[in-house]
This record gives sequence, C-alpha cells and structure tokens, in this order.
Amino acid sequence: MHIETGLDGERQALEDSTELITEIPLNVALLTYEIPKRPVYRTWGVADEPIGDPLARRAEEILRQNASYPGDDLKSEETFAKDRFLIYRISAVRHIIMDHGTFLKEELEIPSFLLRNPAFFVGDWYANRLAEDCEVPKSMRRCMQRRAPMGDPIADRIKEILNRETRFPGEHFEDRFLCTRTAYGDDIIYEIVDQELNYVLRTEDHFLCNEKLNVAHWYAKHLLKGYQRLNMLMLSKELEWENYHLRLL
Repeated sequence: MHIETGLDGERQALEDSTELITEIPLNVALLTYEIPKRPVYRTWGVADEPIGDPLARRAEEILRQNASYPGDDLKSEETFAKDRFLIYRISAVRHIIMDHGTFLKEELEIPSFLLRNPAFFVGDWYANRLAEDCEVPKSMRRCMQRRAPMGDPIADRIKEILNRETRFPGEHFEDRFLCTRTAYGDDIIYEIVDQELNYVLRTEDHFLCNEKLNVAHWYAKHLLKGYQRLNMLMLSKELEWENYHLRLL
C-alpha cells in the first residue's frame, strides 16, 4: 500500500506548531534527545517521543569528535569536553553553534541547508572558519581537514524511533522500517517503508524539521487512515458484487 501525505496541510501544521528558540541559557546543554518523563500514549499505544533536532545532534557529535580546532587551548579541559558544543535552531533557515572551548566571543551562525546536506563536512567548515580568525595560511588549512560528512541524521532518527516501537500492527523485527532521502526537483522527499506491511509513506524534509513531531504517532495515524480507506474500498466492491448478482436472480 502506498500513500502520500497532504504536503501542503503538513507544511501548515508545521508552521502552526513550531516554536523557534531565540535565546538559551549558557548553562543549559541538550546533548541528547529529550524523552518526556510522563509518556503520553497515542494510537495503538505508541510512545510519545518527539523527533528533536537530528541535524543539531549529529553536528555536535562530529564537532566533538574532530576537536581540537585552531586557537584551542590544548591544556584546557573544555577543549575535549563532551558538552563543549551546543547547536540549536533560531529560524527555519539558520542554526547557532555555541562553543564553550573556543576563543570566539560570539556564537557562529550556520545555514541549516548545509546541515541537511549529507555530503557536508561540518568539522572542516568550522575549522576553516576559526582558521580565518587565527590568520592560518590556506596552505596549512588543508592539513586540518577531517572529511567527516553529516550523512542523513533525519533518516537515521526516523528509523531509530520506528524500529524501536513494538506496538504497530504486524510482526516486530529488526530493521523493519527503512527511510530514504530523494530529490524531486527542488524538493527533498523522505520515503518511509514498512517492510512488514508493505506500506509506504512520503513527506517533505521541512515537515520533519518540526522538533515536536511525534514520528511514531504520525506514522500510526496515517497507517490507520490508509487501512480505513482500504476497508471502505473493499466494502464498496463487495456491495457492487452483491447488487450485480441480486439483479441476475
């Protein structure tokens, strides 16, 4: 069974429900996905877990693994600290990089479309940005390249949530759900495949940028609607068959 979401309606839902963070306390570091302390259970009892910001979490991980950077104090504990970086969204098109171990006095802005690019090297971008302020020669900057790509954290996060959920109809097994990123013209579409039910769900990448989106509930809701439509179609066909044979009597 294949179904495509109402992309325009979901885009409006995203705009209505998304809250942009304009400032954040310096002593707060959200380095993992937040799971509600009191889960609210939805369709078929699936857990209420928001998708969060996979782009920010992946970028933080890469930046942390690639430390140190130009201008860093190698004797400082903050240089290699696990909570050195905090990245968060400030608008639909921009993220902020907070670095507790850098010499920079202000946070750096980074366009969100760069983080959505699977081939983007965020560690090299950040090192090059700091190297400019340190006046490091361009010939030396090539030695700093780590070539660690962003990959597709949105697809990975969706697969993580759906494959962990055991309450969907059908048999639960490892890697039941697949998620792929496809370009359609200027749009990026994510395709979610349920291999157990042969069910496909598609949506735009911007819809999945809603940090409050409950992926499991969203999927369950569309799956239920799909089976309701299928049931109505089968019922109508059955009634047509009965009416046809009654007329022959």
